[in-house]
Amino acid sequence: MSLDLQSQLSSNYRKHTAANPLQRALIERFHTKIVAEITALSPDSFLDAGCGEGFVAQRLLEALPDVALTGCDVSERALAVAANLNPTARFVSGSVVNLPFPDRCFDVIGCFEVLEHLPGAGPRGALAEMARVARRAVVLSVPHEPLFCLANVARGKNLGVRPRGSDPDHKQFWSRTAFGALVGEQFDVRSLDGSFPWTVCVAYVRH
Repeated sequence: MSLDLQSQLSSNYRKHTAANPLQRALIERFHTKIVAEITALSPDSFLDAGCGEGFVAQRLLEALPDVALTGCDVSERALAVAANLNPTARFVSGSVVNLPFPDRCFDVIGCFEVLEHLPGAGPRGALAEMARVARRAVVLSVPHEPLFCLANVARGKNLGVRPRGSDPDHKQFWSRTAFGALVGEQFDVRSLDGSFPWTVCVAYVRH
C-alpha cells in the first residue's frame, strides 16, 4: 500500500488536504497562528507530540529550518508519511501519555488537535508527561467548544453525532476558559486565545 493511500485512513490527513476553500483557509490561518507562537519562543529543540502526518512539522521547519525537531505518534502509518514529508526531522513511535523521552529534553513541546481524542483522565496524563519532558514551554491547541460543534452544524457536518456537530472521535469538549483551567493545573498559562474554531494556549513549565 502506498504512503498516500495509507495516510488517507487518517482524518487528520483528510482535514489538512481538504479541497474546500473555507476549510483550507481556516487550516492555513491556524498553522500561521501556532507557527508564530512557537517562533516567538525561539526553541533550539521542539517536540511535536501526536504529530500525525507531519503537516505542522513541515510548516515549522519552513519557519525555523535549524530547529532540532522530533515528532512522536502512535500511528506507524502517520509517522512514515511525516518522515517522508520532513526528511530533516526525527520521528519516533510513542504515546502522548507515555512520552519515550527523558526529563527536560526539549525546549518547547507542541500538541495540536490531540488532547480532545483522549478519554477519561488521558489529557491530564498527557499534560503531566509534557511538563516532565519540556524545559521551557508548551504550545497546545484543542477545538474551541461549543463553537467548533456549531461551525460543523452550520455546514451540515456530523449532524448525527452527539454532541451534534462534533467529530465522532472527540472524547473531550472544552470551552476556552475550561481548557485554560486544565492547563493551569500543571503549567503557568501565558496566553489563551485561538484561531477559529480552535483554542491555542501557550504555557510555561513550572520549576
